[in-house]
Parts: sequence; C-alpha cells; structure tokens
Amino acid sequence: MADVLAVRDDYRSQTWTMLIQECSNSGLTKREFCRRRGISEKSFYYWLRKLRSQMAEAAGPQIVQLESSVTSTEILQIQYRGAELKLPVGVDIEAVAALLRSIQSL
Repeated sequence: MADVLAVRDDYRSQTWTMLIQECSNSGLTKREFCRRRGISEKSFYYWLRKLRSQMAEAAGPQIVQLESSVTSTEILQIQYRGAELKLPVGVDIEAVAALLRSIQSL
C-alpha cells in the first residue's frame, strides 16, 4: 500500500511541477492561468508551497556570501531631532548643509 501511495504522490508532484512551470512560462497571472485551465487557485498555491518546501529540504542549508558596497566606515551619519540620516562619505556637503538648514526652519 505504501508503494501505491508513493507512486501516486510522485505522479501528483510531477503533474503540478509541470503545471507550475507552464504557468510561469505563460506570462499570465496565477489567477488567470488557473481560471483558463480550470484549476482551483487554492490547489495551485497549495502545491506551489508544497513543492517549494520539498525543494528547500532537498537542497539543505546553504551558506550565501553577502556583498556590501558600503562599509560602516564609509557612511556619514547625522542625527537631528530624533531623525537619522545616513549618507555616503563622498556626498556634496553643501547639499547636506542646505538640507539641514531647510529642516531646521520647519
């Protein structure tokens, strides 16, 4: 009995994988795709979530290196009246001064 259920689950997974891929390639919204194919949106999203979860489990945890274009030493930070402004160090200081003057006059 377990073999029959495994075959059934594999068949459903393959069918829904093809449908989801077809939807992605169609250029239609998921709602419109489901409407045209006579598929329940609820079922579509159920299988989308289920297949994504299966793929994530199969892939396992991964380490991803994050790149930052600005380091903390390259930021000009201004705090004024509870507001915080973070700017790159190379910003035009005259423009910043004009901004602060206009805020001060509020």
